[in-house]
Amino acid sequence: MIKASAKLKLKRQLANFVWEFTFEMNESCKLCFEAGQYIAIIVDPKTRRQYSIVSSPLTSEGEFILTIDVKPNGVSTNLLMTLNIGDEISFIGPIGNFVLPKTLSTNLFFVATGTGIAPLRSMIETLIFNKSNLKHNIHLHFGTRNINDLFYTDLFDGYFKDGSIKEYVKYLSRESSPETKDGYVTQFIPGLSGEIISDSQFFVCGGTEMVKSTEDMLLEKGVLVSNIFHEKFY
Repeated sequence: MIKASAKLKLKRQLANFVWEFTFEMNESCKLCFEAGQYIAIIVDPKTRRQYSIVSSPLTSEGEFILTIDVKPNGVSTNLLMTLNIGDEISFIGPIGNFVLPKTLSTNLFFVATGTGIAPLRSMIETLIFNKSNLKHNIHLHFGTRNINDLFYTDLFDGYFKDGSIKEYVKYLSRESSPETKDGYVTQFIPGLSGEIISDSQFFVCGGTEMVKSTEDMLLEKGVLVSNIFHEKFY
């Protein structure tokens, strides 16, 4: 873990309240992290805010990407939204134990809502870039409230179409669309067979209630607690 600074290289809006920020490290410093870890932005001497790194460590030499829900309108959110290209942030990192285990099961299920997709994208792309997806089946289940809240759709659609990931399912809890399933992201769990569960690991990230309900449903299906990895965002 280091204390460092980075300059804003690019920012773009992904969805209604979701923005992506690309930061470039100073030449004298590199951020060595594992997929799934986060940094803590130093807002002021008494305030820090944690954000997962969305980019893969295999493609992030010299820079990193954060995907942030700006809806909370908090102190750090306001700071980020007022940054101009070239402005600096200070942060501490990398931090966190929500990372890919050394031993992976055949089936890897990634379950996210909202910006909880951030650390999971880092994990998924790391598996793709190091060719681990050739030995493991990657399943992505991603939920939001409305169609305009979805993001990274083209990216994951591309990975699904070229066979990099086995499954990509989108869910909307408050709207219907022909390209998505209605309801909560957890609805795939009851249909999992014992054979699948016996050789699967689950990576879950999102709101506290979603993470808890997903974990409870998986445990009820007989998934071992050691095969469930999670991070709570809000």
